[in-house]
Amino acid sequence: MADGMAFSGKRLRALREARGLSQWALGAKMGVSGHYLSRWEAGSSPNGVNMVKLLRALECELEEVME
Repeated sequence: MADGMAFSGKRLRALREARGLSQWALGAKMGVSGHYLSRWEAGSSPNGVNMVKLLRALECELEEVME
């Protein structure tokens, strides 16, 4: 990512929990399996399409899931 920023599973989890969503509920909102959320929170990064879906589902900005 630009400026040395990287996707943060910790931040994703914090945002998801702050919105009262389970991994499965957020996955359903995005149209993906909750397994993806689990993997992303554990350290994998979503691809570009899923990143856009994630940001829209969480109603957040890219910087909020980066560190």
